[in-house]
Amino acid sequence: MIPDLSVDAVDLHVANIERDGYSIMHNAIEPKLLAALHDEIERLQQVRPGGDIPPGPFTGYVTRRWFDLLNDADLWQEVAVHPWIMQILPQVLGDGFLLSTMGTAVVGHDESDQAVHVDDGVYGFPRPHPNLVCNTMWALTDFTEATGATRVVPGSQNFEHDPDLTEAYDTDALLMPAGSIAFVLGSCYHGAGANTSGEDRVALTINYCNGCMRQQENLMLGIHPSRMLSFAPELQDLLGFKTSVGAGHIFAQDPRLEMQRHYADQSTHDSYLDRRNDLHNERTGAKT
Repeated sequence: MIPDLSVDAVDLHVANIERDGYSIMHNAIEPKLLAALHDEIERLQQVRPGGDIPPGPFTGYVTRRWFDLLNDADLWQEVAVHPWIMQILPQVLGDGFLLSTMGTAVVGHDESDQAVHVDDGVYGFPRPHPNLVCNTMWALTDFTEATGATRVVPGSQNFEHDPDLTEAYDTDALLMPAGSIAFVLGSCYHGAGANTSGEDRVALTINYCNGCMRQQENLMLGIHPSRMLSFAPELQDLLGFKTSVGAGHIFAQDPRLEMQRHYADQSTHDSYLDRRNDLHNERTGAKT
């Protein structure tokens, strides 16, 4: 098990995020988990080839993005509650923050650079504003200039306007070896770089939000309640079982109590998952 970060290390990352809008943790992904994630992505390519969304100008034409990952291998439960992330995010997003979306970002060779954007623009809050979103970018292979390392505009979380998707910005590359994790605030301008390396840049984008914001991925609907009850309490909290300043309750109580009354005696097996992968072509419009 990976040891906890020191108090000084946590404080340093929190300070970097506040100042620059991002911070990088090295050696954050243990080798065993790193290898297992590569194996799992290979499995996903077999069962849902090409990713879960059609290619497009923003999400990429040769980028594979898989979602709904908590309904896949159990290791995604471990990813969601990485202990270093859980040490830092309470100081960035506040108590009761939520998992917003989990996805892969397997950027293929010849993918062009992504438009510089923000991850919290969907909420439409006037800028600058308190932290609403923080993305964690997991480098499963090296992030280099050639592989298309994510590019950021340092300090842009303090800008008064969201970026113009048609404009070019001066950016810094998040250069980091495989096994690293970068935090990027939802209000920090960023975008994937162009991949000219001849190989895939393999990454995860695990996104969290303030507990009072709506999650980007509808996790409470996408995961059967009886399955969620089998998750660790820490993960249940991230999915919405924990109230945040009074929001998210059932009968003014911890929603976990009502979920247990309603679903605890049901099987944790979700029969829909037996056919979920078979619907891949229908969801993505892929030709059979």
